[in-house]
Amino acid sequence: MPPPRAARSVLSRLTTPGPLLAIGLGAATVGGSLWIAIANRSLDAHSATTLLSFYFLVGTIGTGVLAGLEQEMTRTVARTHAANRPVGAAVRGQLRQAAGLVAVTGVVLLAASPLLLSRWLGHSWTLELALAAGLAATWASFLVRGVLAGCQDFRYYSLTLIVQGVATIVPSAILTSSGRGHLLAYAFVFALAPLVAAVSGLASPALRRSWRAVGAVAVDDADADADSAAVLSVPDDAEEPGGSAREKLILLTLATLLSQLLINAVPLIISSRLDAGHAKSLDSAMGMSRLALLCLFPLQAPLLPMLAAAAVRGDFREVRRKTGFLVAACLGTGAAGVVVVAAAGPWLLRHYFAATDPLSHLFLSALALSTAFLMTAFVLQSAQVALNRHRVVFAAWLAGLGAMALVFVLPLSPLAAAGWAGILGPLAVTVIAAADVMFVTRSLPTVTGPGAEPAPAVPAPVEAPPPGPAHDAGQAAPVAEGVRG
Repeated sequence: MPPPRAARSVLSRLTTPGPLLAIGLGAATVGGSLWIAIANRSLDAHSATTLLSFYFLVGTIGTGVLAGLEQEMTRTVARTHAANRPVGAAVRGQLRQAAGLVAVTGVVLLAASPLLLSRWLGHSWTLELALAAGLAATWASFLVRGVLAGCQDFRYYSLTLIVQGVATIVPSAILTSSGRGHLLAYAFVFALAPLVAAVSGLASPALRRSWRAVGAVAVDDADADADSAAVLSVPDDAEEPGGSAREKLILLTLATLLSQLLINAVPLIISSRLDAGHAKSLDSAMGMSRLALLCLFPLQAPLLPMLAAAAVRGDFREVRRKTGFLVAACLGTGAAGVVVVAAAGPWLLRHYFAATDPLSHLFLSALALSTAFLMTAFVLQSAQVALNRHRVVFAAWLAGLGAMALVFVLPLSPLAAAGWAGILGPLAVTVIAAADVMFVTRSLPTVTGPGAEPAPAVPAPVEAPPPGPAHDAGQAAPVAEGVRG
C-alpha cells in the first residue's frame, strides 16, 4: 500500500466514532486530573481544599441534578428516531422540562447559599457566582450531548469532550505559567469549559438535519449498526410503561442527585473532620479514584440508545448481553484499578497531585474498589432507563445512600468511615440494580416483529402496530452520517 494511501486509511480509522470517543474520553479525563494537579501546585493547602470543595459541589449539584436531562434527552431522541418522527418537537418538550428543573435548582441554590458559603465556599460570594456559572454551563452541555447521543452523532459528541478538556487545561496552564493563578480564576476556568464544549456541539450537521427531519432517512444497510437501522415504528400516541415523561424525568433527576451525593459524600463530609493537609490529600485521592467515572459517563451515550432500541423491539436477550458484557468489563477494569492504585497511588498523590500528607495503600485500594462498583451501577442504570425502570433506579440509589449514611454514624475514625462508606453504598446500588435487570429480562423473548406483540410478562417494550404498507416498505430510523457499528 503506498504511504499516502496508508496514511489516509489510518486517518479514516482514527476519525470513526469509536476512536474519536476514546480520544474525547481521554481528553476529558486528562483535563480533570491536570486541573486538580495544577491548582494543587499553585495554591496553598486551605485555598486548594476550598477549590476542591467547589469541584465536588459542581459535580454533586450539576451532574446530580442535571445529568438526568442528558439521559432523558438521549432516550427521547432515540425513541423519536425509532418512530421516524421529527426530533425538533421532542427536543423542545425536553427543553421545557429542563427549564423548569433549572429554575427550581436556582431557587434551592439561592436558599442554600448561607450553608454553601460557610461550609464549603470560604464565605466567597464570587465563588458561588462561579458555581452558578458552572451549573448553567453543565446544563447546556448535557442538553447538547443528549441530542447528539440520541442522533448517534458520536463524532461531534466526542468533539465536545475534547473541546472541554482543552478548554480546561490550556487556560489553567496559562494562569500557572504567568504566575497569576488565583482560586477564582481556576474556578471560572473549570466552570465555563462545559459551555465552550456545548457551543462546539451545535455545529453538528446531524443535529440540524434531525431537528427538521420528517419520515425515513436512507441508511447504508451494509455498514449501519443494527440498532441504528432497525425497522421500528411506534405510534404517536403510544404510552410508555413506567409513568409519564415528567415523572420519569423527576425520578431520574432525583436518582442522579442521589448518585452524586453518594459519589461525593466522602470528601464533602469527611474532609471537614481532618486538618488542611490530610483534607487536601483526601480530596485529591477522591478526585484520582473517580477519574474512571469521567470516562464512563460519556460511554453511557452510545449505550443508552442501543439498549433503548433493543427494548422497544422487545429484544431483551440483546439488552442482557450488552449489559452483562459491560458489567464484566467494569468489574475487570475495577480489579485492575485496585492493583494499580495500591501500587502507585501514594506516589501519584505526592508527585502528580502535590498532596504531601500520606494515605495508606489499603485506603486508596478501598476508594478504587468503590469506583468499580459505581461504574457497574451506572452501566446497570442505563439498562434500567432503557427498560423504563426509573422507579427502581431511584430506589436503588436511595438504598445505597442509606447504607452510606449508616456507616457515617458508626463510631469509626474519619478515614475508616470514608473507606467503608465508599464501598458499601455503591455495592448496595449495584446488587439492587443487577437483580432488577435480571428480573425484567428473565423471559428473554424473541425480537418483536412488525406485527407481533411483546411478551406480556415484561413491562418494558412498546406494543408494535399492525403490519401495513409502511412496515413492508422497511422504513429506517435516521442516524448521523458516518456512524457505523
